[in-house]
Amino acid sequence: MILAYAIIALIILALLLRRNLRAIGQLSYRGNWKLAVVLPGLFVLQWATVVYATERTSLKVVFLILSHLALILLILINRHLPGAKLFALGVFLNTAVMVANGGWMPITPETYRYVHPNQTTIEAHIPPPKSKNIILPRAETKLWILSDMIPAPLPWRRYAVSIGDLLLVIGVAQFLFKTTKSDAVYQVGPPLKTT
Repeated sequence: MILAYAIIALIILALLLRRNLRAIGQLSYRGNWKLAVVLPGLFVLQWATVVYATERTSLKVVFLILSHLALILLILINRHLPGAKLFALGVFLNTAVMVANGGWMPITPETYRYVHPNQTTIEAHIPPPKSKNIILPRAETKLWILSDMIPAPLPWRRYAVSIGDLLLVIGVAQFLFKTTKSDAVYQVGPPLKTT
């Protein structure tokens, strides 16, 4: 969810800076329109799986991991685009920590309490509802440094993000601002006459 907020904020910033977002559609993509459908589709499927498939089954874990791997592959096919390698690395780091911890993104009880301050009971080893997290003490978390451990407060809600999530946001920002140019034309006084 935080990635979606970051993308929206970056697009708004690009519009405020009068960037030409149409330039994104003029880039050469490998996979053409299929990429434009499949890439957001994978994010939507991951979100729907987490929110609506409430039971924690091994099939759900396999689906989440396979969708992450498909996402990495799709991005690497277009590695010539700015930010693609950073984005793929972010997805890879998130996938690695999830695989190391049974297919779920680990979050410590302390970080979970920061994100959900009104939650009175927090049980370790229990996956929170409608989440791809699992609550694990730091000592029991494999690859803890890659887990959701970085506080990310927004005005309306607190979040915790991983290093992989930060790389995803940086990759999107790099793509957005390196592939678009400013529409603003600054002219002071009348045009100069050349003789």
